[in-house]
Amino acid sequence: MSDQIENVSGTNMDQIKIALNSLYLCIDYALRHIALNEGAEAAAEFKTRMLEKLKNGEINMALLEETKTFDLVVSKIEALVLPEAQPTE
Repeated sequence: MSDQIENVSGTNMDQIKIALNSLYLCIDYALRHIALNEGAEAAAEFKTRMLEKLKNGEINMALLEETKTFDLVVSKIEALVLPEAQPTE
């Protein structure tokens, strides 16, 4: 696991938006995968624990430095809909 992201100083805002949206979709995919393979309850527990660690700075302490960024990231994760145990495709 990488603790730091490489320098993105030459990256334009559209590229950053695409990257962030892709990561968000990956988290959504992971939740659906967990629900399919381990059950909806396991997916709900994963989301709950992820939010707790995110809010406590255990995933990324830098997120706690700015309220606007914290609120954006947390609200996006909270908005993820917990899937039923259905196929991911």
